[in-house]
Amino acid sequence: MKCPRCQNDNPEGTRFCGRCGRELAGSGDTAASGTATFQTPSRGLERGTTFARRFEIIEEIGKGGMGTVYKA
Repeated sequence: MKCPRCQNDNPEGTRFCGRCGRELAGSGDTAASGTATFQTPSRGLERGTTFARRFEIIEEIGKGGMGTVYKA
């Protein structure tokens, strides 16, 4: 499935582009929007894990009422 934003080839059934993170239109989905939302586990991300298939988590920088910030 080709991303309409960056033209990256993604495997069929992929919901988000592996390069730019844009939501991809799939079977039964409405047209993809220009933004993507990623949900993290309630316990947060661990050092060394990969987020959104392209960011390696180095450390947690801060945490507040709106979420957590990581150095990646």
